[in-house]
Amino acid sequence: TTKIVRKTTVLDVMRRLLQTKNKMVSTTPTKSSCYISILNIIQGDVEPTEVHKSLLRIRERRIAQFIPWGPASIQVALTKKSPYTHSQHRVSGLMMANHTSIASLFNRTLMQYDRLRKRNAFLDLYRREPMFADGLGEFDDARETVLDLINEYRACESESYLRTPTGL
Repeated sequence: TTKIVRKTTVLDVMRRLLQTKNKMVSTTPTKSSCYISILNIIQGDVEPTEVHKSLLRIRERRIAQFIPWGPASIQVALTKKSPYTHSQHRVSGLMMANHTSIASLFNRTLMQYDRLRKRNAFLDLYRREPMFADGLGEFDDARETVLDLINEYRACESESYLRTPTGL
């Protein structure tokens, strides 16, 4: 059998990794949503200069929107092709990213929690446990922590994120 290997470039892979349809989490980005950092793991027959050129093109074309208060942080790790899996592509990739649109997922979770908490749904089993003998304050504390996380993600979309309240 002949092996067909497609000429996939590093830029092609990195561009595809940034596409919304390739994300594993369903979020609702806003106009101000942006990446905080990205780690691309590129697997295959790749030259470091090809990676460098691809990063420059992504920055030049502004394919990804990054936080306004810091540098565009795209880290790249290169790995050899696995001898155990076969691919038709010369290069493949995986992206792990921290994006501010994840706040929309946490917000949906918080709204669902609030609806359940309002009805006291599913809380009977917890009330029987010794840990919750004094009340369900742990749930309220966890809710506040998630709300703080949402607010932190929203705040870091702003250019003034790193400035102290006194304006220094």
